[in-house]
Amino acid sequence: MSPTPTSNAVLLERIENVIKKVDSIASDVRCNASDFNKFAKEYEGSHTQVVESDKQAHARIDELKKRMDVFEEAMKELTESIHPLVFTNKILTWLAVLLGSSIVALIWSILTHTVELVTP
Repeated sequence: MSPTPTSNAVLLERIENVIKKVDSIASDVRCNASDFNKFAKEYEGSHTQVVESDKQAHARIDELKKRMDVFEEAMKELTESIHPLVFTNKILTWLAVLLGSSIVALIWSILTHTVELVTP
């Protein structure tokens, strides 16, 4: 079978249709390019904000670490100063127990008339 001949008018109409579609696609590409450029600018701005926020957060973390180091050093000094106080507290507690029990024993002895208080 031989191909049917196509007239120039039909070919011209088809070419015009293709040109219209190509123009439409080119318009869509320009619109997409514009939207992409807008997105890229917004992303760059938000990325800058994120980077600045990140820098501020790291600076704050470093500041807090320094403060924690100071607090840890102070806690270490307090812990070292408490050890002698604990020993002193144990001694004073035993002395208070001995004194209190001797007073209770004296009162009990007075009440049971085992000991008699005499004034000169």
